[in-house]
Amino acid sequence: MEHILHLAKSLYMPYQNEIILGILACLFVLMILTLLAVRRCRKQIKRLTENTKEMAKVALSQSSLAMRREKTLDRQEKSAQPEAKKPVSREEEELFGSVIQEIFP
Repeated sequence: MEHILHLAKSLYMPYQNEIILGILACLFVLMILTLLAVRRCRKQIKRLTENTKEMAKVALSQSSLAMRREKTLDRQEKSAQPEAKKPVSREEEELFGSVIQEIFP
């Protein structure tokens, strides 16, 4: 154990300033790398937000187009179907019957 302590003292004491300076340089480099990574992530988040907004707009426009198409198809189907016959009143039935009887005695 004493040999290890002696080795540590013999390496640390003469190179103390260089070791501290090396640690500070490593911290500085790591800080710069971290800031660059954060900057890149922020750019990606902004891009993702813009893309999400665009996709939401596209989805809304497609849904509104689909609703319009459904409405036009419904209108076309309604106009293509024959009009529903309204119920015939008793007076109209009698009038029709009397006209037929006059035509065909």
